[in-house]
Amino acid sequence: MKYLAKNIVYSVVLVLFIISSGKAQYQLNNRLIQQNKLGVNVAYAGELDKMRMSLVAGSTPNKVEDANTLNWQQLTLDLPLGSKLSTATVFTKITAGSFSQMQVKQAFAYRVDLSENQTLSVGFGLSFNQQNIDFKTGFTPNSFVDLNDPYLSGESFYENKLGLELGFVYKFKNFQFSVALPSLGKEKPYNNEVTAYTEYKFKVGKELDLVPSILYAQTQSNRYELTNSLNLNYQKRGWLQVGYVDNGQINMGFGLNIKGLGVGYNFGYVQQDKVSAIFGNSHQFGLFFNL
Repeated sequence: MKYLAKNIVYSVVLVLFIISSGKAQYQLNNRLIQQNKLGVNVAYAGELDKMRMSLVAGSTPNKVEDANTLNWQQLTLDLPLGSKLSTATVFTKITAGSFSQMQVKQAFAYRVDLSENQTLSVGFGLSFNQQNIDFKTGFTPNSFVDLNDPYLSGESFYENKLGLELGFVYKFKNFQFSVALPSLGKEKPYNNEVTAYTEYKFKVGKELDLVPSILYAQTQSNRYELTNSLNLNYQKRGWLQVGYVDNGQINMGFGLNIKGLGVGYNFGYVQQDKVSAIFGNSHQFGLFFNL
């Protein structure tokens, strides 16, 4: 066991060294968070103790002249390997005009029972990231673009990087709190991202659960987004959602669960004029399969 632990430490140090020049993954505005926790923290792998596949897609229009709509898709496959160990694969693609970013992440999570009512899950994820700019698709340079830049002489520009993520999930009865470091080991200023999430489930009678939650996401520019959500769940058959984001967006959503298949939708309405002048209303769709 001592030699195994030593080898694991050496492996982690080696991976950190390899990815130290990486760049950060774009943080998604995940509004279906209570149905898609694995998308923000690798330690949620195996949370449901069953094989699960999900597909979530989002779209946010940009009203700025010559700007493009931000579209993204995220596919996850969650697979328990035993009573404590689980693995998950997360595929994410983001596009906005000529820019696109793709990430493939392989994650592992291990759950420790601290007591009868307490658990701690630790997750580790290694990802491959590719950023691409296609100069023939929606590229409209302005006065700040140097047209003599040699990068612009080709048809496209792309960059490949490796990434490392570390996550923790603590649960005590109906309470849970999680923290993820999605850009661990990367050079400054790209290594200061943090994602935190917490929720508490209140029983409302025998058939209803009321679940308030808070999602905190920080990016490499030190900006952060705070998403507050309140879900009302009915016998695991359906749910309603209302929420508020600190950028002035109001969220409303609903979902249905039918024989292992879950369907969810979230609509984001921007109420602040200074934000609505830049971004339009957002839409997110989700499909969740319990296999």
